[in-house]
Amino acid sequence: MSETVTVTRSTRPMQVFVGGRQLVEYTEAEAGRDLADIAGGFRVSYFPRHDLAAFGDASAPPVSKAGLAEAMRISEHDPVEVRIYGETVLKGWVDDIQLQMDGNGFQAAISGRDVTGDLVDASANPIGPGEYRQITLAKLVSALSNPFGITVSADVDVGAPFTLVALEPAETVMAAIERHSRQRGILVTSDGVGGVILTQAGRTRAPDSLRNPGNVLGLDVRKSSRGRFSDVWVHGAFNSLLRPAQSPLRAGSAPLQAPLSAGAGQLTPSQAEARAILRYGHAIDPDVRRHRPRAFLSSTQSGGSIAAQQAANPVDPNAAASSVASSAYRGIRTPHRRKAMKPRTDATPWTLQDQADWRLRSTRAGATMHVYTVAGLHAHGALWLPNALVSVQDQYADLNQDMLIGAVTWVDGPGGYQTRISVVQPDAYDLTGDIDHRHNGARRTRTGRVYDGSAR
Repeated sequence: MSETVTVTRSTRPMQVFVGGRQLVEYTEAEAGRDLADIAGGFRVSYFPRHDLAAFGDASAPPVSKAGLAEAMRISEHDPVEVRIYGETVLKGWVDDIQLQMDGNGFQAAISGRDVTGDLVDASANPIGPGEYRQITLAKLVSALSNPFGITVSADVDVGAPFTLVALEPAETVMAAIERHSRQRGILVTSDGVGGVILTQAGRTRAPDSLRNPGNVLGLDVRKSSRGRFSDVWVHGAFNSLLRPAQSPLRAGSAPLQAPLSAGAGQLTPSQAEARAILRYGHAIDPDVRRHRPRAFLSSTQSGGSIAAQQAANPVDPNAAASSVASSAYRGIRTPHRRKAMKPRTDATPWTLQDQADWRLRSTRAGATMHVYTVAGLHAHGALWLPNALVSVQDQYADLNQDMLIGAVTWVDGPGGYQTRISVVQPDAYDLTGDIDHRHNGARRTRTGRVYDGSAR
């Protein structure tokens, strides 16, 4: 059920500050955060022809020359702060300005991202250092983010230190952070106000459920096969950790007594070396029934461990023993439904297979979007926020389960105060190796946890 909100300029629940001054005469504003984009964003329109009549202030005078001059003074790089009911939800910078004037009036709009947007654009350590050794993920993210004045916090265990972190000369800060966070099963998000959070998906719950019919005002469902792939491969090459610390051939030493060839069932030295340095992960989407492979590069030396290098590369359960790609579709559609790769277990070492599983889930999440619009900017006194589990009961979209809020946009516009909430499957951003299984209509993880309304 929608609510009607009548406010004046001074009582708006959403407030926008540019360069430390409140922009009171805006006509439409929206701000939000998206797990897929890391950095949150905003857009504000102000000084249109119809002025403030849509916001309950019909007696407001037309835009004055002073107001026009104030609008023109807004420039790129100006700091922006967005507050909702007094709570700061975004701190960022003006990235783009659009000014239009014709015989009917003057219009202006500004847009930008929160401060973590600089991590997406800017390079990591352009003059060095290019390597870190024995550094944890949290310390690595802090070292790369601190020059931008961005704080880093972690609410989960970030895992063991990396033996070696090698930065690519031209890569951005966020690219370096992302490829190493995947090695430890950590989700990197922005808090919108100047901080980066190392976390995992779905650790909190939304303040209310989404019910259609019910509290949902609108639904936008978009499905596309463009972002889904039959096979996702992640390739990487690592320094072998199986070599001895010292060379076995050195002056004054005796010849090696170990045989140069392996016995039955054993790997030869060359096979062991190849297994250690040439790694790949392979994930399969059974719902894609035509040949659509996609390959990614790990692009890091940081993912190799002795346990991982001793583990075998994955074997396609649909393939003949002679070729891992023998079950490819050869460009035709087939009614045959392939088997997915087996999920990881607690005893399984972290390998490129985990990256391939995550790539498959994240691309699949982007291919199907359910965006719900609800009235108001909060529910039961709490803001809608991304990365929270929410119960969805939608008779139209045939959903009755917990979903993960992937993106939230708070809107103050001609339609009143509304929130757009984009939901995805609970495992879309789960990097821990949990994959979905169906059991009596409920989504389960490898630990048997049911997404039934109880967050971790």
